[in-house]
Amino acid sequence: MMRWVNAVLDVIFDPDSTPLHDLLQQPDFGTSPLGPAPQVSTSKIPHDLLVRLKTLERDAITLAESNNLPAALTKLTEAIGLEPSYASAYNNRAQVHRLQNNTSSALSDLTKAIELSTTSNDTNILKQAYTQRAILKQQMNDPSGAEADFARGAKCGNEVAKNAVRNNPYAKL
Repeated sequence: MMRWVNAVLDVIFDPDSTPLHDLLQQPDFGTSPLGPAPQVSTSKIPHDLLVRLKTLERDAITLAESNNLPAALTKLTEAIGLEPSYASAYNNRAQVHRLQNNTSSALSDLTKAIELSTTSNDTNILKQAYTQRAILKQQMNDPSGAEADFARGAKCGNEVAKNAVRNNPYAKL
């Protein structure tokens, strides 16, 4: 899964890099994120509902990968409607918003994913959401906000965030 995340982040940081679609076609690229949905703290979500939420999430990822972003957004919004405390759907919906160049909605969804994941202490979602929000803040020319979110993502274990913090010349002062 980390290889998929790194590939997406490489495309964000360097749009001239190998297109994501080309990377996904490589036989040695690894397991597709269409496999099991991310592990989240879901102890309060009934099993049947959780299965439905993960199915909607997988369907949304498939739609997004085929560039059907409106349908992917609809699936993730449906998941959120069924279970408003399901942080993973907010995190994934933020990525669809980002792909649609809707930065304000992406930031809003990432903030909600962080809020919900902080409450449930779900570091898997936290490390991704903080790092993704940091990237958006960096693109919006908010270096202090990006630095703070990269630090939080690094603290939760995100390797991209750790590298960003490590390579920040101001952090060494």
